[in-house]
Amino acid sequence: MQKILFVGNDLAFFFSHRLPLAQQALRAGYQVHIAMPEGREHPLVDSLRILGMHYHPVAIRRMGRNPWHELTAVFSLYRLYRAERPDLIHHIAMKAILYGGLASLFQHSGQSLFAFTGLGTLFTHEDRGTRLLRQVLEPLYRLIFLPVRAWALFQNPDDLNLFLGSGITSRQRSFLIRGSGVNLQDYQPVPEPEGVPVVMLASRLLRTKGVDEFAGAAALIAACGIRARFVLVGDCPDNHDAVPEVRVREWVRRGQLEWWGYCSDMPAILVRASIVCLPAHYREGVPKVLLEAAACGRALVASDIPGNREVVQDGDNGLLVRPRDEHALAAAIATLLADPERRASMGRNGRRLVEREFSVEQVVGKTLAIYRQLLTP
Repeated sequence: MQKILFVGNDLAFFFSHRLPLAQQALRAGYQVHIAMPEGREHPLVDSLRILGMHYHPVAIRRMGRNPWHELTAVFSLYRLYRAERPDLIHHIAMKAILYGGLASLFQHSGQSLFAFTGLGTLFTHEDRGTRLLRQVLEPLYRLIFLPVRAWALFQNPDDLNLFLGSGITSRQRSFLIRGSGVNLQDYQPVPEPEGVPVVMLASRLLRTKGVDEFAGAAALIAACGIRARFVLVGDCPDNHDAVPEVRVREWVRRGQLEWWGYCSDMPAILVRASIVCLPAHYREGVPKVLLEAAACGRALVASDIPGNREVVQDGDNGLLVRPRDEHALAAAIATLLADPERRASMGRNGRRLVEREFSVEQVVGKTLAIYRQLLTP
């Protein structure tokens, strides 16, 4: 039985974005192993065992910056690869790709699939620190793609073309599958709720997700006398980019917006919105929240950046706006608030788009086809 190992740095993300793929790989006859930083006592680990998957805690820290700890992560993966000898390792997200790629250079004779779920701030921010970090990391990414058994998987063509143009990987060893897929049974289109329209941003409360711009747009809309409820759904993570909770609570105190906190039942939350926003200004893969909102028949407003453009077809199922521009964001939201029929039409178009191109069955099927290609002698 061939063995597939998934490596990442966030077990909750794996459950929300990759679990259907792992389950289908199990049904296809593969032995499935998962390596994440969470300890064996984590409640989600028991769920994996019940499903018949094997779990391995590894020393990857999502936000770690201590050089010794980061080196420990590489050695942790090296030991795991040497012990398990998987036929294929599916690395997920930037840190797991880099550390897992370095480890596999020394101890892995199977195939390595490096899945980029967006390039984050590393390839968008141009401050001195980020440019310096990019100069250090780009050669390392080139290094992990030197072996003939190393393959790249991208979620949008912008990221693919950036890596091709930088010479990090080649077209012959690159794949493109847009997004992680949406379960169309869970996310059903329903009419907007009655009452004051709800404009929603559902994400971790990070500056790079456009939370500040969303709050600014809420203030501008209110100043124009337009009735709407602006709602944040998500938590303030332990992250240097997080919006301070005290600031969010100040927005709430002023009546600028509402904060509903973290929610695990996204289908129930998204249908309470009239418009779903994602004014992010860093490189998304294909944002799952936009796909889920479109599947629920909601009009979208998002920043015009890689990833968002894969979901939001400007004027058809939503509106694209300049990143970091709260005035442009407010203008787009105001346009849709004034036109319920247009919102409904955009919602129908969005649902059709997801059915046509982004169902979880399509994405999982394409990914398993890559597995078969790489594992067939």
